Formats: sequence, C-alpha cells, structure tokens
Amino acid sequence: MFFILSKILSFLIDPFFWILILFAFALFAKKTYRRKKYFILGLIFFIFFSNGFLYKIINDQWEVEFNEQKAKYDYGILLGGMISLSSTEDNVQFLSNNDRLLNTIELYHNHTIDKILIAGASGSLTSEMKESSILKKYLQKTGIASRNILIEEESKNTYENALFCDKLLSKKHPEKNVLCLIITSKYHMRRSMACFHSTSLKADPFVKKADKSHFDLEEIIIPQSHILFKWKVLLHEIVGYYTYKLVGYI
Repeated sequence: MFFILSKILSFLIDPFFWILILFAFALFAKKTYRRKKYFILGLIFFIFFSNGFLYKIINDQWEVEFNEQKAKYDYGILLGGMISLSSTEDNVQFLSNNDRLLNTIELYHNHTIDKILIAGASGSLTSEMKESSILKKYLQKTGIASRNILIEEESKNTYENALFCDKLLSKKHPEKNVLCLIITSKYHMRRSMACFHSTSLKADPFVKKADKSHFDLEEIIIPQSHILFKWKVLLHEIVGYYTYKLVGYI
C-alpha cells in the first residue's frame, strides 16, 4: 500500500501537472476575474519551475555535503532506478541518471571497492523486470567478474534497498561489519544515507565533487523545459525524505 501511495504522490507533486491544471482553470472558469487569477498563477508557476538558476540554488542546498572518502571499501552498493522498464539483458536502455553506474565501474577498476552489490527490482507497479539481474550481466560485459557482483532483487524503494542489503550482507559476513560505499545520484543521496544509517551497515556516501561550477546566462533568463522534470525529481526526493521520517523509516 505504501508503495502505491508513493507513486500517486509522485504524480501529484509534479509541477507540470499543476501548471496544466491552473491553465485549464484559466480557460474554463466561469468568472472572468478567476480566469485571470488562474492564468497569472499558472504563469508564475511556469516561470519559477522552468528557471535553471532557481532550481540550482535549491538543489545545491538539498545535496549532501562532500566528505573525504576512505581509500578502500568492501562493497560498493549501487542503487537501481537507472534503466528503462523495457530493458532486457541483451538490450539495456539507460535513463539520464546512469552516472551512478559509470561511477561504480570506475570505483571498481581503480580498486576503491572490492565487490559490487546491486540493489533493486523494477520500482514499478506493473513491471516484473529485475533491474539488478540485468545490470549484473551488463557489468560482466565491462570486465567485472561475476564472483565480485552480488544482487538484491526484491526491494522496490530506497527503504527496502537499505533493509534488504543489510540482511544480505549480515548473513554473508556474520563475523564482521563490512564497510560500504553507497553509490547513487546526488539528488538521491540524502534519503539513501538516512535509510542506510538506520541499518547495521557501516556506510559512506560517494559524492563526486565538481572541480568548478558552470552556469549559462540563458538558464537564468530563458525558461528551460527540462528543468520542469528536474523539479519533479527533486520534489519527489524532498517529499519522500520527510515521508520516511513521518512513518519512522529513518
């Protein structure tokens, strides 16, 4: 039930949804003054949520601060949610947040992590796709040995990622506390670390610090349609984080 409610909530907090609603009211409201009010509100929403500069300010406040990483970790825990639901083992279609996968490959080959644990099923209400299994096959093609890749293919959200990874590693290594590096996208890291800190695992976040900040002037003065989607993702994380707090997950 919680999983279904989270999907409904994700839809309702989409800024694009509310912009459409406001403009629809502006067209069909019976009274002229109400049509004008809804149109102005819709325009304000559109300008705010399509402005890259405003998004960057708030997103930078949300992302976790960079901490110095240790030289070596037993496991890099790669959180799923980066491939299309139509992906198969022979045809993997990546989403825009596949940076977490590329970072995992780099961390493994430079010996920062000894093994990889891929967490997550599909995260969909209808799909039975096992994302972790598909990604394991993909990682093997990059030269990573199968014995160094573990999969957790039951979890459907961040809380379950942490819970099931903890159970898996505690069972596999009952004699010691393994050191883990959590690998996900920056916007997802705050909620992820809160969930993993609620387990028995010793976990640090992997945050790749940018050498310099770059920003185009046009993103300040020209509305950007892709920023609307970024806001949806960020709001999903913020609402998800405080919802987890409310229900006692973190």
